[in-house]
Amino acid sequence: MSNILVEVARKEARRRLEARGVDAGVIDRLPSIEDGFVVWLSRSGMPMEAIDDLMQARGGYVDRGQLENVVRETTGHEPPAWVLDLLMTSMDASGDGRVSSGEMWRWAAARGLDVPESLLADPVEPEPADDTAADAPVEASQSHESDNVGATHPPPEAPNEIAVDEPAPEPAATQPVPPSPVEGATVDDLASVFHVLGQNRRGVEIEAAVAANRQRFLISGVVTDDRRTLLGEPGWRRGRTVGVNTEAGMVDLQFPEEAASPSSSVTVEASLAGWNRGLARPVFRIG
Repeated sequence: MSNILVEVARKEARRRLEARGVDAGVIDRLPSIEDGFVVWLSRSGMPMEAIDDLMQARGGYVDRGQLENVVRETTGHEPPAWVLDLLMTSMDASGDGRVSSGEMWRWAAARGLDVPESLLADPVEPEPADDTAADAPVEASQSHESDNVGATHPPPEAPNEIAVDEPAPEPAATQPVPPSPVEGATVDDLASVFHVLGQNRRGVEIEAAVAANRQRFLISGVVTDDRRTLLGEPGWRRGRTVGVNTEAGMVDLQFPEEAASPSSSVTVEASLAGWNRGLARPVFRIG
């Protein structure tokens, strides 16, 4: 797809966003969000086939909630609602409120990602079951009156008493019980962070671990990669994320937009911010 067709697609996405009353300043950020997500896809550390498996496991289509899971697993961050809204509208070429795997990969390929040809097709919808045989009238068996001449038939049995089901008692009205808060484990060093968070934790468990560990951690090691950060928070929108190879393992270190990311190595104190599921590494922030 040429750049002209990408611009046409963006204009259509803008029209739909404006019709829903989305603020013009948010809509103006659509191109940068698109570019940022494509960069994340290319540098997520997950093969495109593995990302596609996430979508195929959901029938080959994702709605907005499922797109949030895909973005979280490929970027390692909790995507803001407005980012999801822009991405969903941009990818949803058909306008049916969901994004097929083919739509997403064609969208990414149009914006410069080298996508294998096998991923560009839409999923095949299952054929509806053929119920015509079940609906066909059953032919009545032919009666042979001549065979039944003189035959005696036993009197019909008395019908059994019809059991009347007693109505099930309605459950007593109770107040909903709020979920118990998730308690996060306190850790002492960087190796413990890997142990606590690196066990396929749920989002609420990761949030609890971050909330329980507000202390600063020493991050020291060699910088292995440098990429843009896909965040919507003021001060971080044009920030950078670098991969740092520490003695405990690889970590992501986020720099705010006003800070320059290091070129070769780093030794800083940083705060725990989350867990990058796509790359299986903890995320820290400077500042």
